[in-house]
Amino acid sequence: MTAALGILGTLAFAGVAFAQTTATPVATAPVASQPQVLTVGAAGKVLLRGTVSAVSAGSVTVKSWGGDWTVNVPATAEVLPQGSTVSGFQTGDFVGVQGTIDQSTSWTVTASLIRDWTARQALNQEVKANVQAVRQTEAAGPKTIQGVLSNLDATAQTFTLTSANGTAYTVSLSSGVKMLAKNWTTLDFTKVKDGDTVRVYGTVASSSITASIFRDVSVR
Repeated sequence: MTAALGILGTLAFAGVAFAQTTATPVATAPVASQPQVLTVGAAGKVLLRGTVSAVSAGSVTVKSWGGDWTVNVPATAEVLPQGSTVSGFQTGDFVGVQGTIDQSTSWTVTASLIRDWTARQALNQEVKANVQAVRQTEAAGPKTIQGVLSNLDATAQTFTLTSANGTAYTVSLSSGVKMLAKNWTTLDFTKVKDGDTVRVYGTVASSSITASIFRDVSVR
C-alpha cells in the first residue's frame, strides 16, 4: 500500500489528478501518433497506454505518464491481438494495458489485459492484402472448391479434399502458395489437421487440384 500511495503522491505533485471512484482519463500527449494515457481509479485499477521500451520474460516496460512502468503479465492475462505473446512485442510498439497497481513495488502494474496496437494495425493491413489477393485470384478464373480435408501429408503438402457433393480431389499446394486462416490472417500450416473444412483456389485437372491459395476456415 505504501508503494502505491507513493506513486499516486508523486504523480499528483506533478500535476496529474486521479479519480477516486471511477477511472477517468487524466492526461494525453502524442507518442508516435498515439496518445499516452494514465488512469487510476478505485482499488488501484489502471488504464495505461504508452510505448514499449523493453521486453522480458513475462513483462514489458511501458513509457507513459510519470516515466517507465513495469507491466507484469501473468499467464491469466489476456494478450491481444489473439495468438500473440508478450515475448513477441517489439520496442517502440504502442500498447494499452488494463490492470491493477502493484501495492508492493513502485511504478509496477499487474496486467489483466495487454494489447499491442502496433501489431493490431499491422495485422489489419495483412488481412486487407490477403483479401485483395484472393479477390484478384478469383477474378483471374481459378476454380474455388470447398470441402473436408483428409489424408493430410504435411511434409509434401498434399491432401484429399471431399466436396459437399461427395467428389474427392487430390490437392497439391503450389510453390509459393498463400495460406490463410478463417480470419484472413496468414496461416501456420502446422495447425491444419484432418477433418478441417478448407477452401482451395487453383487449377483443376480431372480429380486433381494444384492450389495457389489454401484457406482453412476451421482455424482462426
